[in-house]
Amino acid sequence: MAKPTGEPSLGRVLATGVVSWLVPGLGHVINGDRKRGLVLIIVTTATFWGGVAVAGAQSTFKPRERTLWFVAQVCAGGHTIVGISWGQALAAQPGVKYAGFVAEDVAVIYTSVVGLLNVLIIIDALLATDPKYVRVGVRPPPQTRVSEAAS
Repeated sequence: MAKPTGEPSLGRVLATGVVSWLVPGLGHVINGDRKRGLVLIIVTTATFWGGVAVAGAQSTFKPRERTLWFVAQVCAGGHTIVGISWGQALAAQPGVKYAGFVAEDVAVIYTSVVGLLNVLIIIDALLATDPKYVRVGVRPPPQTRVSEAAS
């Protein structure tokens, strides 16, 4: 995908932000940075659901008991929506038990860290909508000096 020219439209910026929130890394894919986007999607998904696997969806998301942690989890977007829905579905089933407190703490930390990381991912994706955006560490093409070319 070619980089956009000119100023980014408000619609493109909003779409990039919403998509980046729903699926961390997808905004980068849409902006044409496929490799970075796929790495972000894989790493954030594995970390988030790895955390949920430690304690279970029912034990991981507790907005009333862990409000600030839950705010961080919400920043993970679509993962949190699916996790909460799954946890509520499990809560409706009889005989499903909660994990221990240590496992819950680990799960909450994993999922919250992914949420906070997604805030940075969203900011990076929004910056990438601007054609003037230059990634740190990416070298510009070498420029040939006139004196070097003549010799």
